[in-house]
Amino acid sequence: MGVFTKQSEHSVGKLTEGEIIDRFVAALADACPPFPAGPGGDCAIFPAGQERPFRVATIDSVVFGRHFDLACSGEKAGAKLIQRNLSDLAAAGATPGDALLSILMGPDVEAKWLEDFAHGAGRAAARAGLKLVGGDVCRTAPGTFSATLAVQGFAYRVLTRRSAQVGDVLFVTGHLGGSIYGHHLNFQARLAEGEWLCGQGAVTACTDLSDGLGKDLPGLLGPKLDALVDLKKLPISEAATKLARQDGKPALEHALQDGEDYELLFAVRADQADFIEATFAKTFPGTPLTALGTIAKGAGRLCDAADQQPIKAQGFSHFG
Repeated sequence: MGVFTKQSEHSVGKLTEGEIIDRFVAALADACPPFPAGPGGDCAIFPAGQERPFRVATIDSVVFGRHFDLACSGEKAGAKLIQRNLSDLAAAGATPGDALLSILMGPDVEAKWLEDFAHGAGRAAARAGLKLVGGDVCRTAPGTFSATLAVQGFAYRVLTRRSAQVGDVLFVTGHLGGSIYGHHLNFQARLAEGEWLCGQGAVTACTDLSDGLGKDLPGLLGPKLDALVDLKKLPISEAATKLARQDGKPALEHALQDGEDYELLFAVRADQADFIEATFAKTFPGTPLTALGTIAKGAGRLCDAADQQPIKAQGFSHFG
C-alpha cells in the first residue's frame, strides 16, 4: 500500500472534507482529545492562568495555486496567511499571542518574493500584536510554495460553535460573496469585534466565514437546529453582483457559496438581540451588521424563512 493510488475509488478525492477529518481523527485515537481541547471548532481551547483563563490554538495555511496565484505579490500572500489565522482567533473572541511559521517551497521561488512575503506577514502580525517566535523551512518540488501558521491566543471567555439555542437571532458582519475580485487578499480579521462579542454574555455562539455561509452556518448549528434565514436581508457584496453578471449565476448563490468572506457569524439570545445590534453599531460604526434570521429546532439545515424549506447551498469544500 503506497501513498498514491491510480484507483480513484480508493483516493481521498472520493471523500468529503468532513469525512477525511472524521477518519483522521478516529485514527488518531487516544492522542486526539474531544472538543473543546480537540477538533470541532475554529480553535482548540485549553485552561490557562487566572489573568486570562483560556488559551486557544489554531492553524491554517496558504498554498500557491489554491489561495493565491502568480499575480499575487509576496506582501499580500504573507498578510493573507496571518489574517486567515487571526480570523479564527476572532471567532473565539481571543487576543493574539504567538505563532510558529512553516514554509515549504521549491528551489525556484524568487528570493525577493520570499522576502516580500515575510514583510507582509510581519507587518500584519505586528499590527495585531502577534509574535512570530519560530518555525521551519523545507524544500519541495519546483513550482511549489505553501506556508502554514500555528497560532495561539488568550481569552477571558471563549466563543464556540454549536452552543446556540432555539430562538436565538443570527447576525453576520460585512458583506458576502465575490471574494475572488480582491477581498480574499485584502481583508482584516475582525479581532476587535470578536473580542467585544466575547464580552457580551448574550452572544451564545460564533464562527468565521471562510468556506461560505452555506457551509459555515450549518457548522454553527450542529445536527439538531435549523437556521431560518431571510434571504432578502442577506448582505450581498457588490463584487458578488458583478460576478453574477459575468458568469450568469445568481448573486445570492455567490453570497452563500463563494467562501473567503472572513466575516463573523454569531448567535444572540432573542431578548438581547436589539440591544446587541444597537450597541455593536455604536461601537463599530465602520463594520456593517445584518440580522439574518432565527434558530429553530431542526436537523442542521440552512432554511428559507419564507417557507422554512432547506436551501441548497454547500459552500466551498477542498474535497468531495
